This record gives sequence, C-alpha cells and structure tokens, in this order.
Amino acid sequence: MIHRSLSRETPIIAVRNFTAGYDGHVLLRDLSFDIYPGEVFVILGGSGSGKSTLLKHMIGLYRPVAGSILIEGRDIVTAQGQQRLEILARIGVMYQQGALFGSMTLLENVRLPLEEFTDLPDDAIDRVALMKLQLVGLGQAAYKLPDEISGGMRKRAAIARAMALDPPILFLDEPSAGLDPITSAELDQLIMSLSKHLKITFVVVTHELPSIETIADRVIMLDKRTQRIIAEGLPQELRDHSDNPWVRQFFNRQVEAAG
Repeated sequence: MIHRSLSRETPIIAVRNFTAGYDGHVLLRDLSFDIYPGEVFVILGGSGSGKSTLLKHMIGLYRPVAGSILIEGRDIVTAQGQQRLEILARIGVMYQQGALFGSMTLLENVRLPLEEFTDLPDDAIDRVALMKLQLVGLGQAAYKLPDEISGGMRKRAAIARAMALDPPILFLDEPSAGLDPITSAELDQLIMSLSKHLKITFVVVTHELPSIETIADRVIMLDKRTQRIIAEGLPQELRDHSDNPWVRQFFNRQVEAAG
C-alpha cells in the first residue's frame, strides 16, 4: 500500500513495559511500542507468539503482570468504574469468528452497542445501525441472519457493529481467517477505505502475509522464543533488510534451516 505520513507527536495507544502471563509462566515480556492516530498497525508473529494474548490485554479483557496500556492518554490497566467505561467506548473490536448473535438480524446485532451505551430513540438507533451496515456494503442484508450470509459478510457485519459508537480505534483479531483469497482481498480493501475516509486507527492481529503487505502502515513482530518484539517497521523493509534471519524467513516464507 501507499504508506501515509503519520504524526509521530502523540500516540493514540502507548504500551509501556508490558509483561503478560499466568501462574508464574511468562508469555510476553517487557514490550513497549506506540500506535499513532490513523495508522493501520499490525501485530504479527508465528503460532503461539502471543498475538491474540496481547490484543486481549489491549482491549481490557485481561490485566497484565506488569506495565501500562495508555489509550488516548488513559491507562486501561488501572482505570475503574466510569473512567474504564469511557475508555472502552473509544474502542471497537471485531473478534476472529465475528461473534455475531445467530438469532438476531445483522441490523439487530449492530444495534446492540447503541442500545446499551446511548439514549437514542429506537428510530435513530435503526438509522445509525443501517448506516454502519451501508459503510461496509451490507445495507441490503440488514434483515438477514448471520447463517444466511457468507463468512466474509459476517466479518463485515462484525466490523459494522464495532463501529456502532464511532470509536476512533478498531481492533481486528485475524480478520482474514477462514476466508478465500478474493474475499480476504476485499476485506483488506474495506479496511484501507475505512482508514482513509474515516481516519480510524486499526490494530490488526494477523499472520496472513498478503494482508500484511497490503494494509499495514507499520508492524511489530512477536517471537515465542524470546517472548519479546523482535522487529518493528514497514513489512517490505523487514522482508528485505531485517538483520534477524527468522524475520526474513517469516516474510519470505522460507523453511528454517536444520541446526
């Protein structure tokens, strides 16, 4: 993609000295990185490297062993009560399988955050929910159930629901998982369009190389062996110029040499 010139003054997300684990077992150790407004930021790594673990901490599902996660300057790790709710209202999440309610239409699924977090009347909620579906190309499918549409359409509907409250930040967990190459490419185009036109900051967890090279403004790469970030930058530069042989192997789909 054509990488945009992004402000480096004030990060919209700042992760500092982050360590995650359970029962004395460390999964990720001492991570620090920034994400800037309007950026499509990709978290990548091999299987078991902690990509989804990091995302789940960043959206507040888990508490880290140590460190802070500042979202627009406020620490989601220590926030409680109303302040925590205010932070959570500033992010939207698309989970790997979409997590749509199967007994509800797409419109009803997108309505849910608006019903819970706003005082809008029902007709206004319907209009906003329909507008979000139209933004992802699903206006004509508003009254269909999730089982009546394709996997790619379900991912789009999940993105529409994540956008319901107009958050400036969207987290996408493996958005291309289970999709054929054409549908995956269409989803990549949607992400880039929303980023460009709505100035949404995307944090995307994936290991799909075509998507990474298409959508990412910048990436960090996690490593299971060191439990740390082993690379950060433009995917093309890491592919061609990284001084870490495993990073180059990942981006070039090369089998690791036998030791």
